[in-house]
Amino acid sequence: MPRPLVEPSLVPALRPALPALAAGVVAAAASGVAMLGALWCVVQLIGEPSMSWAEWACGLWLVGVTLAATSSWLSHHAEALFEARLRRQLAAHVVRLPASTLSRYSGDALRRLVSEDISALHHMTAHLPAEFATLVVVPALTIAALAVSAGPVALLALAPGIVAALFYVIVIPRMAARYSAERADVMGDIVTAVDDYARGIRVCRIYGAQTGAAADYAESTARFTRGMQERVRLVATPAAVAVSLMQATATFAIAYAVGFRWDAPTLAATILFSLAIVTPALRLGHGLDYVAAGRSAAVRLAAALEEATLPAGEASTVPAASPSDRLEILGLTVTIADRRVIDGVTHAFRPSAITAITGPSGAGKSTLLKALAGFEIPDLGTVRYAGQSVDTIDENLRPRSILLTPQGADVLPATVRENIALAAPDATDAEYAAALRRAQIDVSLDVDAASLSGGERQRVGLARVFLSPATVLLLDEPTSALDDRTAAELLKELRHLAHDEGKTIVIVTHDPALADDADDRLDLRSLIASDAALTGAEQ
Repeated sequence: MPRPLVEPSLVPALRPALPALAAGVVAAAASGVAMLGALWCVVQLIGEPSMSWAEWACGLWLVGVTLAATSSWLSHHAEALFEARLRRQLAAHVVRLPASTLSRYSGDALRRLVSEDISALHHMTAHLPAEFATLVVVPALTIAALAVSAGPVALLALAPGIVAALFYVIVIPRMAARYSAERADVMGDIVTAVDDYARGIRVCRIYGAQTGAAADYAESTARFTRGMQERVRLVATPAAVAVSLMQATATFAIAYAVGFRWDAPTLAATILFSLAIVTPALRLGHGLDYVAAGRSAAVRLAAALEEATLPAGEASTVPAASPSDRLEILGLTVTIADRRVIDGVTHAFRPSAITAITGPSGAGKSTLLKALAGFEIPDLGTVRYAGQSVDTIDENLRPRSILLTPQGADVLPATVRENIALAAPDATDAEYAAALRRAQIDVSLDVDAASLSGGERQRVGLARVFLSPATVLLLDEPTSALDDRTAAELLKELRHLAHDEGKTIVIVTHDPALADDADDRLDLRSLIASDAALTGAEQ
């Protein structure tokens, strides 16, 4: 089934720009008409030399240029409206994707969506009016003018232009489609490899250029070179030959062959009006490349916008935080990539206590934590907090009730102060420093967080939990990058946070000491074993 001309998910962003875009199309078409009118005046000037025809020709050319400039401004203005709305729509959509869905998009894929793909739509949208005039309005009017002024036989002079248009509209896109897609993929690989190499220069220096990101870069560039050579051989070379055969010389030869006995005005009309088709046809290549790239980008953007999102919730349903509020899961089932990761789990987490979630790798511990925070969509069951479903809590206010600190959470490229302020923007520097001490890290608030070690970054992230107003704190492997002494001190602070400050803390961990020191334990290993035993009994 062919895809629609405009992807439905892009229509909301495009709709406000349609009036300006339609005006741009009208202006481009009017510009084409004015330019053809100027050519008609030149033909009349050849048959009847007079200043009035020259003035009309110059006036219409000036009108055509003005309308072309107006069309360009209108179309770029429309595209700017479209691009701005689409960026906001895409950003608002991506931040609401479930964690499992977002994990399918690499950093390079997200970068391409929000920058390169929207830029590709810029070219397609901004050039659409001019391409419409080139492909539809100018050819139709030119054929009519040529038939009227020189007769049907003069239409033979249009053969080069028609062949050029058909070649660029039908042949080149089919020949280039596969190589264009491959080129885009390989360019993405190259960008990713360069980024990885830049981040991992020290590692590549240790292991040499035959491994890691350096090897990926070398292989990607080699594939790009091979692909470009194949494209030049199969696409660019035939296109160059076709363009050389369709230059004005061919049009002049045909026009003279059919009209060498005609009077000067008729022969001039044949030559000038046939060139009005040939010249735009020779410019089609770049315009159609923009359209093809824009269509591919639109498909990718539409696919991202069609991904299911998390429930938004309602602001009026946000519960008032209280140490007695209970977090519980009832028959929770979550499926990711056709695999049932969590299967019918029911559990109530004791308030003002630390609960450790344990189990083997792949048992669904991190997925369960994300579901508790409302970042995964359950297939069955529900997560309830303070007596109401988590997905009914407003998505913007949800972190003020339930805060998730993921495993290996990275920091923003900003100061330590700005990173911690995400949890408490109105806190003082003294409060920020106190939170850092409780997270077992001694570092200046003005230090660039990106320059810290992995363990220090982890503790900067943990410092946020000591400032957060959330009653429920979800921590994924909070001690994974810490030594035993630091981990023990951190656990002491977390225990104080739970017992004395009334926080419900849920920790995913592989650390037996941390699990043993917790107040409660939810062992997913036992749940897997119970499910297996039930399955065996049923069989």
